[in-house]
Amino acid sequence: MSFAMKRPAASMSKRGGAGEEPALKKPAAASAPSGHVNELCDKVSHAILESPEYPSDVKQMLANSLTGSLAVPKEKRHAFQDSVIEMISNVLDSLAAAAQFKLDEAEKGLGATSEDYDKHQNAVEVIASTLAERTKVVDAAKNEHDESTLARVAAKEAFVLVEQAQTRANAGLVVTEDKKQRLESGMETIYGPLKCGTLPAAEVQDGIKKIEQLGKESGFDVSLLLAIPTALSKPLSNRGSFDSMVMSQIEDEFQRCLAKFADELANGEPGKKEHAAKVEAASREHAEALAAEEAAKAAKEAARTAQKDAETQQEALVKAQQKSASDMRTASAGVNAAKTRLKEFNEGPLAAFKELIEFTEILPPVPGSEEQEPAPAVDTADASSDEQLTIAAAAAAAAAAAA
Repeated sequence: MSFAMKRPAASMSKRGGAGEEPALKKPAAASAPSGHVNELCDKVSHAILESPEYPSDVKQMLANSLTGSLAVPKEKRHAFQDSVIEMISNVLDSLAAAAQFKLDEAEKGLGATSEDYDKHQNAVEVIASTLAERTKVVDAAKNEHDESTLARVAAKEAFVLVEQAQTRANAGLVVTEDKKQRLESGMETIYGPLKCGTLPAAEVQDGIKKIEQLGKESGFDVSLLLAIPTALSKPLSNRGSFDSMVMSQIEDEFQRCLAKFADELANGEPGKKEHAAKVEAASREHAEALAAEEAAKAAKEAARTAQKDAETQQEALVKAQQKSASDMRTASAGVNAAKTRLKEFNEGPLAAFKELIEFTEILPPVPGSEEQEPAPAVDTADASSDEQLTIAAAAAAAAAAAA
C-alpha cells in the first residue's frame, strides 16, 4: 500500500472570502473539520503505536508528527512532510501485511484442522460400521450358543432316556445272568466237592444249605429238596443207590436250569445289542452336541472380545473427533478474529490515512456557480523558517530511524 504524493498547486481558488474556515472534501467534515481531522489522526496514531516492528521512539516520533504532516492540507504540504507521510504509509503497509498474513495463516490452520476433522469423522463412521457388524456377529454367536445349549440339553435327555430303557430292558437278563453265574459257581465249588466227599467236614452242613437254597431258587420238587440233606451228608462210602439217584436228579435239575438260563440270555441278546447301539448313538450325539456347544461358546466369547475392541476404538476415535471439532472451532474463531482485525484496520486507521492523504482546504465547486477569479498564488517559500526547520528535522530523524 503505497500512496503517490503530489505536490500542491502554487495557488488555489478562494470561495466566500478570506475569513472562511478550511474544510475536508467530505461534507460531514465541513461542519467541524478540526475535530474530524484530529479523530482521524488519533486512529492512525493508535495504529502506529501498536506496530510491533518498529522501536518505540520511532513510533512515538511518527505519531507526534501526524499533526504536522497528515493534518496539513495536501496543497500546503512540503516535500519533507510528504516524506514523513511516506514513512507513515510504510508503517501502515507493514501493519496491513501483518494482518493479512495472520489471516492467511489462520485460514491455513483452519484448512488443516478441517482436514483432520474429516479424517476423524471418516474414522468414526468406519468404526461405527465395524462395531455394528461385530454386534451382529455377537448376536448371531449368542443365538448359536443358545441353540447349541438347547441341543446339548436335548441330547443329554435323550441319552438318559435310552440308558433308562436299556436298564429296564436288560434288568431281566441281568437277573438271569446272575442266577446262572451263582448256579454254575455253586455246582463247581460246593456241589462237586460234596458229591466227591472232598469238602471239609466242617463245611459240609453249610454247603448242603447252600445247595438247598439253589434248589429252591431253581424250582426243585419238594421231595427232591427233602432228599438233598440225606444224600449229600453221608460219607461217600455209605451212599447207596437212592443217594446216587438223588444226586443224579439234582444234577439234571441244575442242567435244566442252566439250559433255561442260557436260552433266556440268548433270546435277550438281540434286544440287548439293540439297546446298546441306541445308547452308544445317543452318547455320541450328546458328545457331539457338547463339543458344538463348547465351540459356539468360544465363538461367542471371541465375537464379544472383538466387539469390546471395536467399542474401545470407537471411544478413542470419538474423543479424538471431539478434540478435532474443538480445534476446528478454535481455528474458525481465529479466522473470524483475523478477518475482524483486518476489517477494523482497513475501515479504521487505513481509511483514516487515505482520507487524510486527500485532506484539502479547497472547497469543491458549487454546481451551476459562475467562474470566480483565481485566488492569488500562495508562495510556500513564505512559510516561517521555524516551521520549515521543525519539519525538516522531524523528516530527517524519521528517515534515520527507519533506515
